[in-house]
Order: sequence, then structure tokens, then C-alpha cells
Amino acid sequence: MTPDPEAATQEPCWWEAALANPYIIGFIKFALPFAIGAALFGALYITEPYPRFLALSGLAAAYFIPPAGKESIIPIAILMGYPWWLITTVIFLIDVAVSLFVVWNFDLAMKIPLIGHLLEIGMTTARNYTETQPWIKGISTIGLILFVFLPLQGTGAMSGSILGRLLGMSEGRVFASVCTGSLASTLIIALGAGMLLNIYQEDPILGIVLLAAVAVVAAVVGWWVWRKRESIVAVK
Repeated sequence: MTPDPEAATQEPCWWEAALANPYIIGFIKFALPFAIGAALFGALYITEPYPRFLALSGLAAAYFIPPAGKESIIPIAILMGYPWWLITTVIFLIDVAVSLFVVWNFDLAMKIPLIGHLLEIGMTTARNYTETQPWIKGISTIGLILFVFLPLQGTGAMSGSILGRLLGMSEGRVFASVCTGSLASTLIIALGAGMLLNIYQEDPILGIVLLAAVAVVAAVVGWWVWRKRESIVAVK
């Protein structure tokens, strides 16, 4: 059966041709993370009263400023009366947008003054972590998920995406690992903060005791990580 000459010479449809254009693909990869952020805050603007929208936007902006992180921003939002599912959605989508931007546009983003400075901080954190925690190199996917999951200063979607890049992981694996770690940690912190608030409202003494216990455990874990890091650096 002879092939149809018209079918052989048929041109690809417009969207296939567009996706084959590197300039269009580059623009999509650069713009999509910002579009996710714009859609998120647009939805918040429509659904939330203006004062609550401003307060939540302020918390979201503070999420990018060290030493703030999930472990501080999420409980503050819960105390301010935001439902756990809303702050979970906000933080997770921010991490999704950040991870996509870093994974797709790292080299270009390094040349943008403010964003490049933030990425340099993230790169320093990722490199220090690989030096002080060499085990992470041997279990790249699980290690990256744990890196993003642990609520420690400097860990998160940006540093995690950079770390995945340093480990030579594919874009898809980096993005999936970062999203998995982000969603797990965000859910646990949000649900935990909500549970502690409910307990405190019903029994203030028990709530304070549980909060103190959580703070002690967090302090011990942070101290242990710091001592281990310092000991490894001292040996080197």
C-alpha cells in the first residue's frame, strides 16, 4: 500500500509547531510560575475580605524572607483565624511556582539581580547541606524529599530545587520530589497547629504543655543538627 503523498507532506498543527519553537517554550517556562502566583493571589483577592487578603499576602511575602518558613508562617496564619486548608494551599502553590521557576530557568534567573541573589543563598544552603549531610547523595529522591520536608531554616522549595540540580536529577524528579516534601510538611504543620489551637481553646493548660513539648523537641532536633554540622565542618 503506497503512502498518501498529501499525508506525508501535511504540516503539523499550529500548537505542535508552537511547542517546537524554543523561544515560545522558553517564554512559557519563564511565565508559567508567575502565572500560577498571579492566579493564586487573584483567587485570594476575589474570595477573601480585603483586610484578610492583605494580611495573608503579607505572610506569603514573609515566607521568602529568612529565617521565616513553614514552621513559623503557618502557625501564625492559623492563630490569625485562617483555615488550615487555605494556608496549606497557599504555601504549597507558592512552592510549586518556585520549584518550576528554578528547575526551568535557573541559569537565566541567576542573571536577574534580586532573584539571582536569592538563588545564590539557596545554592549556598544546598552546597552546605550536601557537605554536612553526605548521605543525601546516595538516596537522591528520598533525600531530596526529606530535605524539603524538614522544617529547618534554609530548607524549602527553592533550596530543594537547587539541591536536586546539584545532584544531577532530572527536572521531573526534582519537581516531583519538591512537591511531595512540600505538601507533606505543609499538611503536617498546618494540621498540627490547628490541633494545638483547638486543644488550647478547650483546655489552655494542656495546650500550653503540648506547645512547650513541641518547642523542646524542635529545639533538641535543631541543636542536634547544628552540632552534627559543626562537628563535620571541624573535621574538615
